[in-house]
Amino acid sequence: MMRLLSSSGCAGLVLLGVLLPVGAVEHKNLQLDLYLDLIRYNSHEKIGILPYILENVSGKYLEIGTGGDPIKEMLSKIPSEAEVTVIASDIEQAVLDAIPRRHPELEKYITAQTGLRLSLQQLNAIDMHIFNDAELDGINASSLVHEIVSYVGGLAALDTFFSEALRVLKPGGVLVYRDPESLPDFSKQVVISLKNKVVRLFAHIFFCKFLDTRGSNLARSGRRFRLYDPSDIRFCVYTKNESLPITVSYEEYLKIPSYDIDFSRRSILYLPNGLYREFARHYITYLHQCNPLVFARFVPDVISGLYVPYYLAHSTSKVLADFLVTEGWEFLDGKIARIHKSAVDTAIAKNLSVLEFGIPFRMPSRTHERNLRELLKHHGFEPSRHIIALNNGDCLLDYRIFGLLYDELCSNVFNRFDSVADDTALRHVQWLKREGEESYCYLSVDALVSRVLENGIAQYSDGVTCDSAVLCPIDSEHIKFIERLCYTEVLKEAFDLHDDMGYPLEIKDGKQIVHFRKMRLGDARALCAEIVNQRPLEYPHLSELIGKIDSLLKCNG
Repeated sequence: MMRLLSSSGCAGLVLLGVLLPVGAVEHKNLQLDLYLDLIRYNSHEKIGILPYILENVSGKYLEIGTGGDPIKEMLSKIPSEAEVTVIASDIEQAVLDAIPRRHPELEKYITAQTGLRLSLQQLNAIDMHIFNDAELDGINASSLVHEIVSYVGGLAALDTFFSEALRVLKPGGVLVYRDPESLPDFSKQVVISLKNKVVRLFAHIFFCKFLDTRGSNLARSGRRFRLYDPSDIRFCVYTKNESLPITVSYEEYLKIPSYDIDFSRRSILYLPNGLYREFARHYITYLHQCNPLVFARFVPDVISGLYVPYYLAHSTSKVLADFLVTEGWEFLDGKIARIHKSAVDTAIAKNLSVLEFGIPFRMPSRTHERNLRELLKHHGFEPSRHIIALNNGDCLLDYRIFGLLYDELCSNVFNRFDSVADDTALRHVQWLKREGEESYCYLSVDALVSRVLENGIAQYSDGVTCDSAVLCPIDSEHIKFIERLCYTEVLKEAFDLHDDMGYPLEIKDGKQIVHFRKMRLGDARALCAEIVNQRPLEYPHLSELIGKIDSLLKCNG
């Protein structure tokens, strides 16, 4: 009997979209349970508001942009007799509907009239009008802020969110912020040397969609925020049968057919630091969805001659177990044989071939083929260089072109995905459709804290005083970075990173956590001074802001 390894994850992608108009976050609705399964991991981090609830067991707390499953753990740790209301909110009603379906034991909290209560509330994070001023004791915002920037309207929408949070929190109320790792300098130029074929092919498809300026947008809302420009990046690649690499711009790179690029040899990217982090983070999510077996590693066992698997993502053990079931194989005392490992390598390579040679399509008629060629010409692409005809009547379309012209291809040439001839290709299509434009928009802790403080001060048009309320970190102990060591290992295997002078830079991936409290500006100023004094080099913006606060308070008496 096959022994399956103990993890019930999924081969899914981190699909976090919570802030579009209702019905607009497509990636949640496409595979809702897949999405919810994947984001349930690290739930202890995602319920950072819990300690504050346990300190005040008679309050009202908002979990905004909920994934659903962490709520179960949170409620299990709160005394049932506590007069606490937890509001789980999301822009998508389907996510809220899934909570009692996936966890029927929570129904008792939803229907409770006294004691511990759970309320499910459809809500947009930048419009909390359903709450009165100073109504909430705490807000939990996990993996939310980058969604606001990406989908709602850039940094202006970010300011609106923090303004609303400041308004609805009670004095002393807490906002727990958790989002991907932040960066100190978006524009600093860096150099990435891509070390393996997987990451080279990913770079080949990702940048041409993420920096798209010519084709249709994938997100139904359209692109709301763009921080980088195609001119920000240069590619240094080898073309086939050439001994020396070429360095080209984004536009020049698009004109090179995918099959002419030699992905077997190392390539180099020149780009801004912020764009590098977008690339690194999207690479991790891409692997989860499109090539999850990459997260499996195998150590040879000298005694048995078999391989012992270990995993660099929560979901990988189930992915590997399911793969073996599909192939009709089983674990041998928790190990796999050489033939099984070879099959895993073959499956990984098959997924990559879609990116290198193109997406196979069935051409319904010559009219469809003519429309495809005309569409490519209209956007400046030579059809003969990006379409390969196959003997069975199908064709291969350059994956990058598919990403750039997705909407027009669907409406003018193909009927959605019906013409995609391969399930492997379809997974790549769906990933690009969902995630090809989402921006994580990393802010450094210094930039984030300073922006939140300045935004709070700006609410007082008549001038601020020491008693004006703002959001400020509780103290330096409540500013933490939690590294994802396994993801860091994946990134280090994929590329080397240097600054523009050639000095190596640190590679890491993880989450930044900051606990903000609503407090008097005078108290906030003192706390910020302590934070700056402990690590002055990390907080240049905050140091400057303290001087501005002193000037404002002096001017206003």
